[in-house]
Amino acid sequence: MPRLAGETAIWRRLRDKLMRRFIIAGLVIGFVLNLTGWAGNVFLLGSMWEQAGTVAPPPMHSPFSPLVHVILQFVSDFVLAFVLCAVYWLAIPSWRGSQMILAFICGVIVWLGGVPMCYLGLVNAGYLPLGVSIATTILALITFFIVAPLLPVLLPVRMESDRA
Repeated sequence: MPRLAGETAIWRRLRDKLMRRFIIAGLVIGFVLNLTGWAGNVFLLGSMWEQAGTVAPPPMHSPFSPLVHVILQFVSDFVLAFVLCAVYWLAIPSWRGSQMILAFICGVIVWLGGVPMCYLGLVNAGYLPLGVSIATTILALITFFIVAPLLPVLLPVRMESDRA
């Protein structure tokens, strides 16, 4: 049975609203991941990073200009933020427990998939000393714990009537 024009318009507006909410959540969480990661690396791990540069200098120079290099450093946290939002958003319908617990579980899942293996690869390839890699991996987990409580706020539970 074909949908009525008004009904289609309502669903389109709802879909657009949900997509805007998802994009805003990804941008906010990406910003907070970048900010907390930067602060932790500069103020908590700064001396470790300085030592890492002398102990294990990068064997190759970045092929990118300094501006592109900086942009790429920020992009990775935004990608992880959008993946975190997607994992949380997809898990909500079947989750019956606390939304906050779900947010922390999703944070750990995305962290596991994106951070430890990356740093293990950097250590294995000789780009980073083990100590700074472990410290940065733990710092990243802390940043995911910081942003996890934002998920239920920015992506509240959808009502049955909201689900298409």
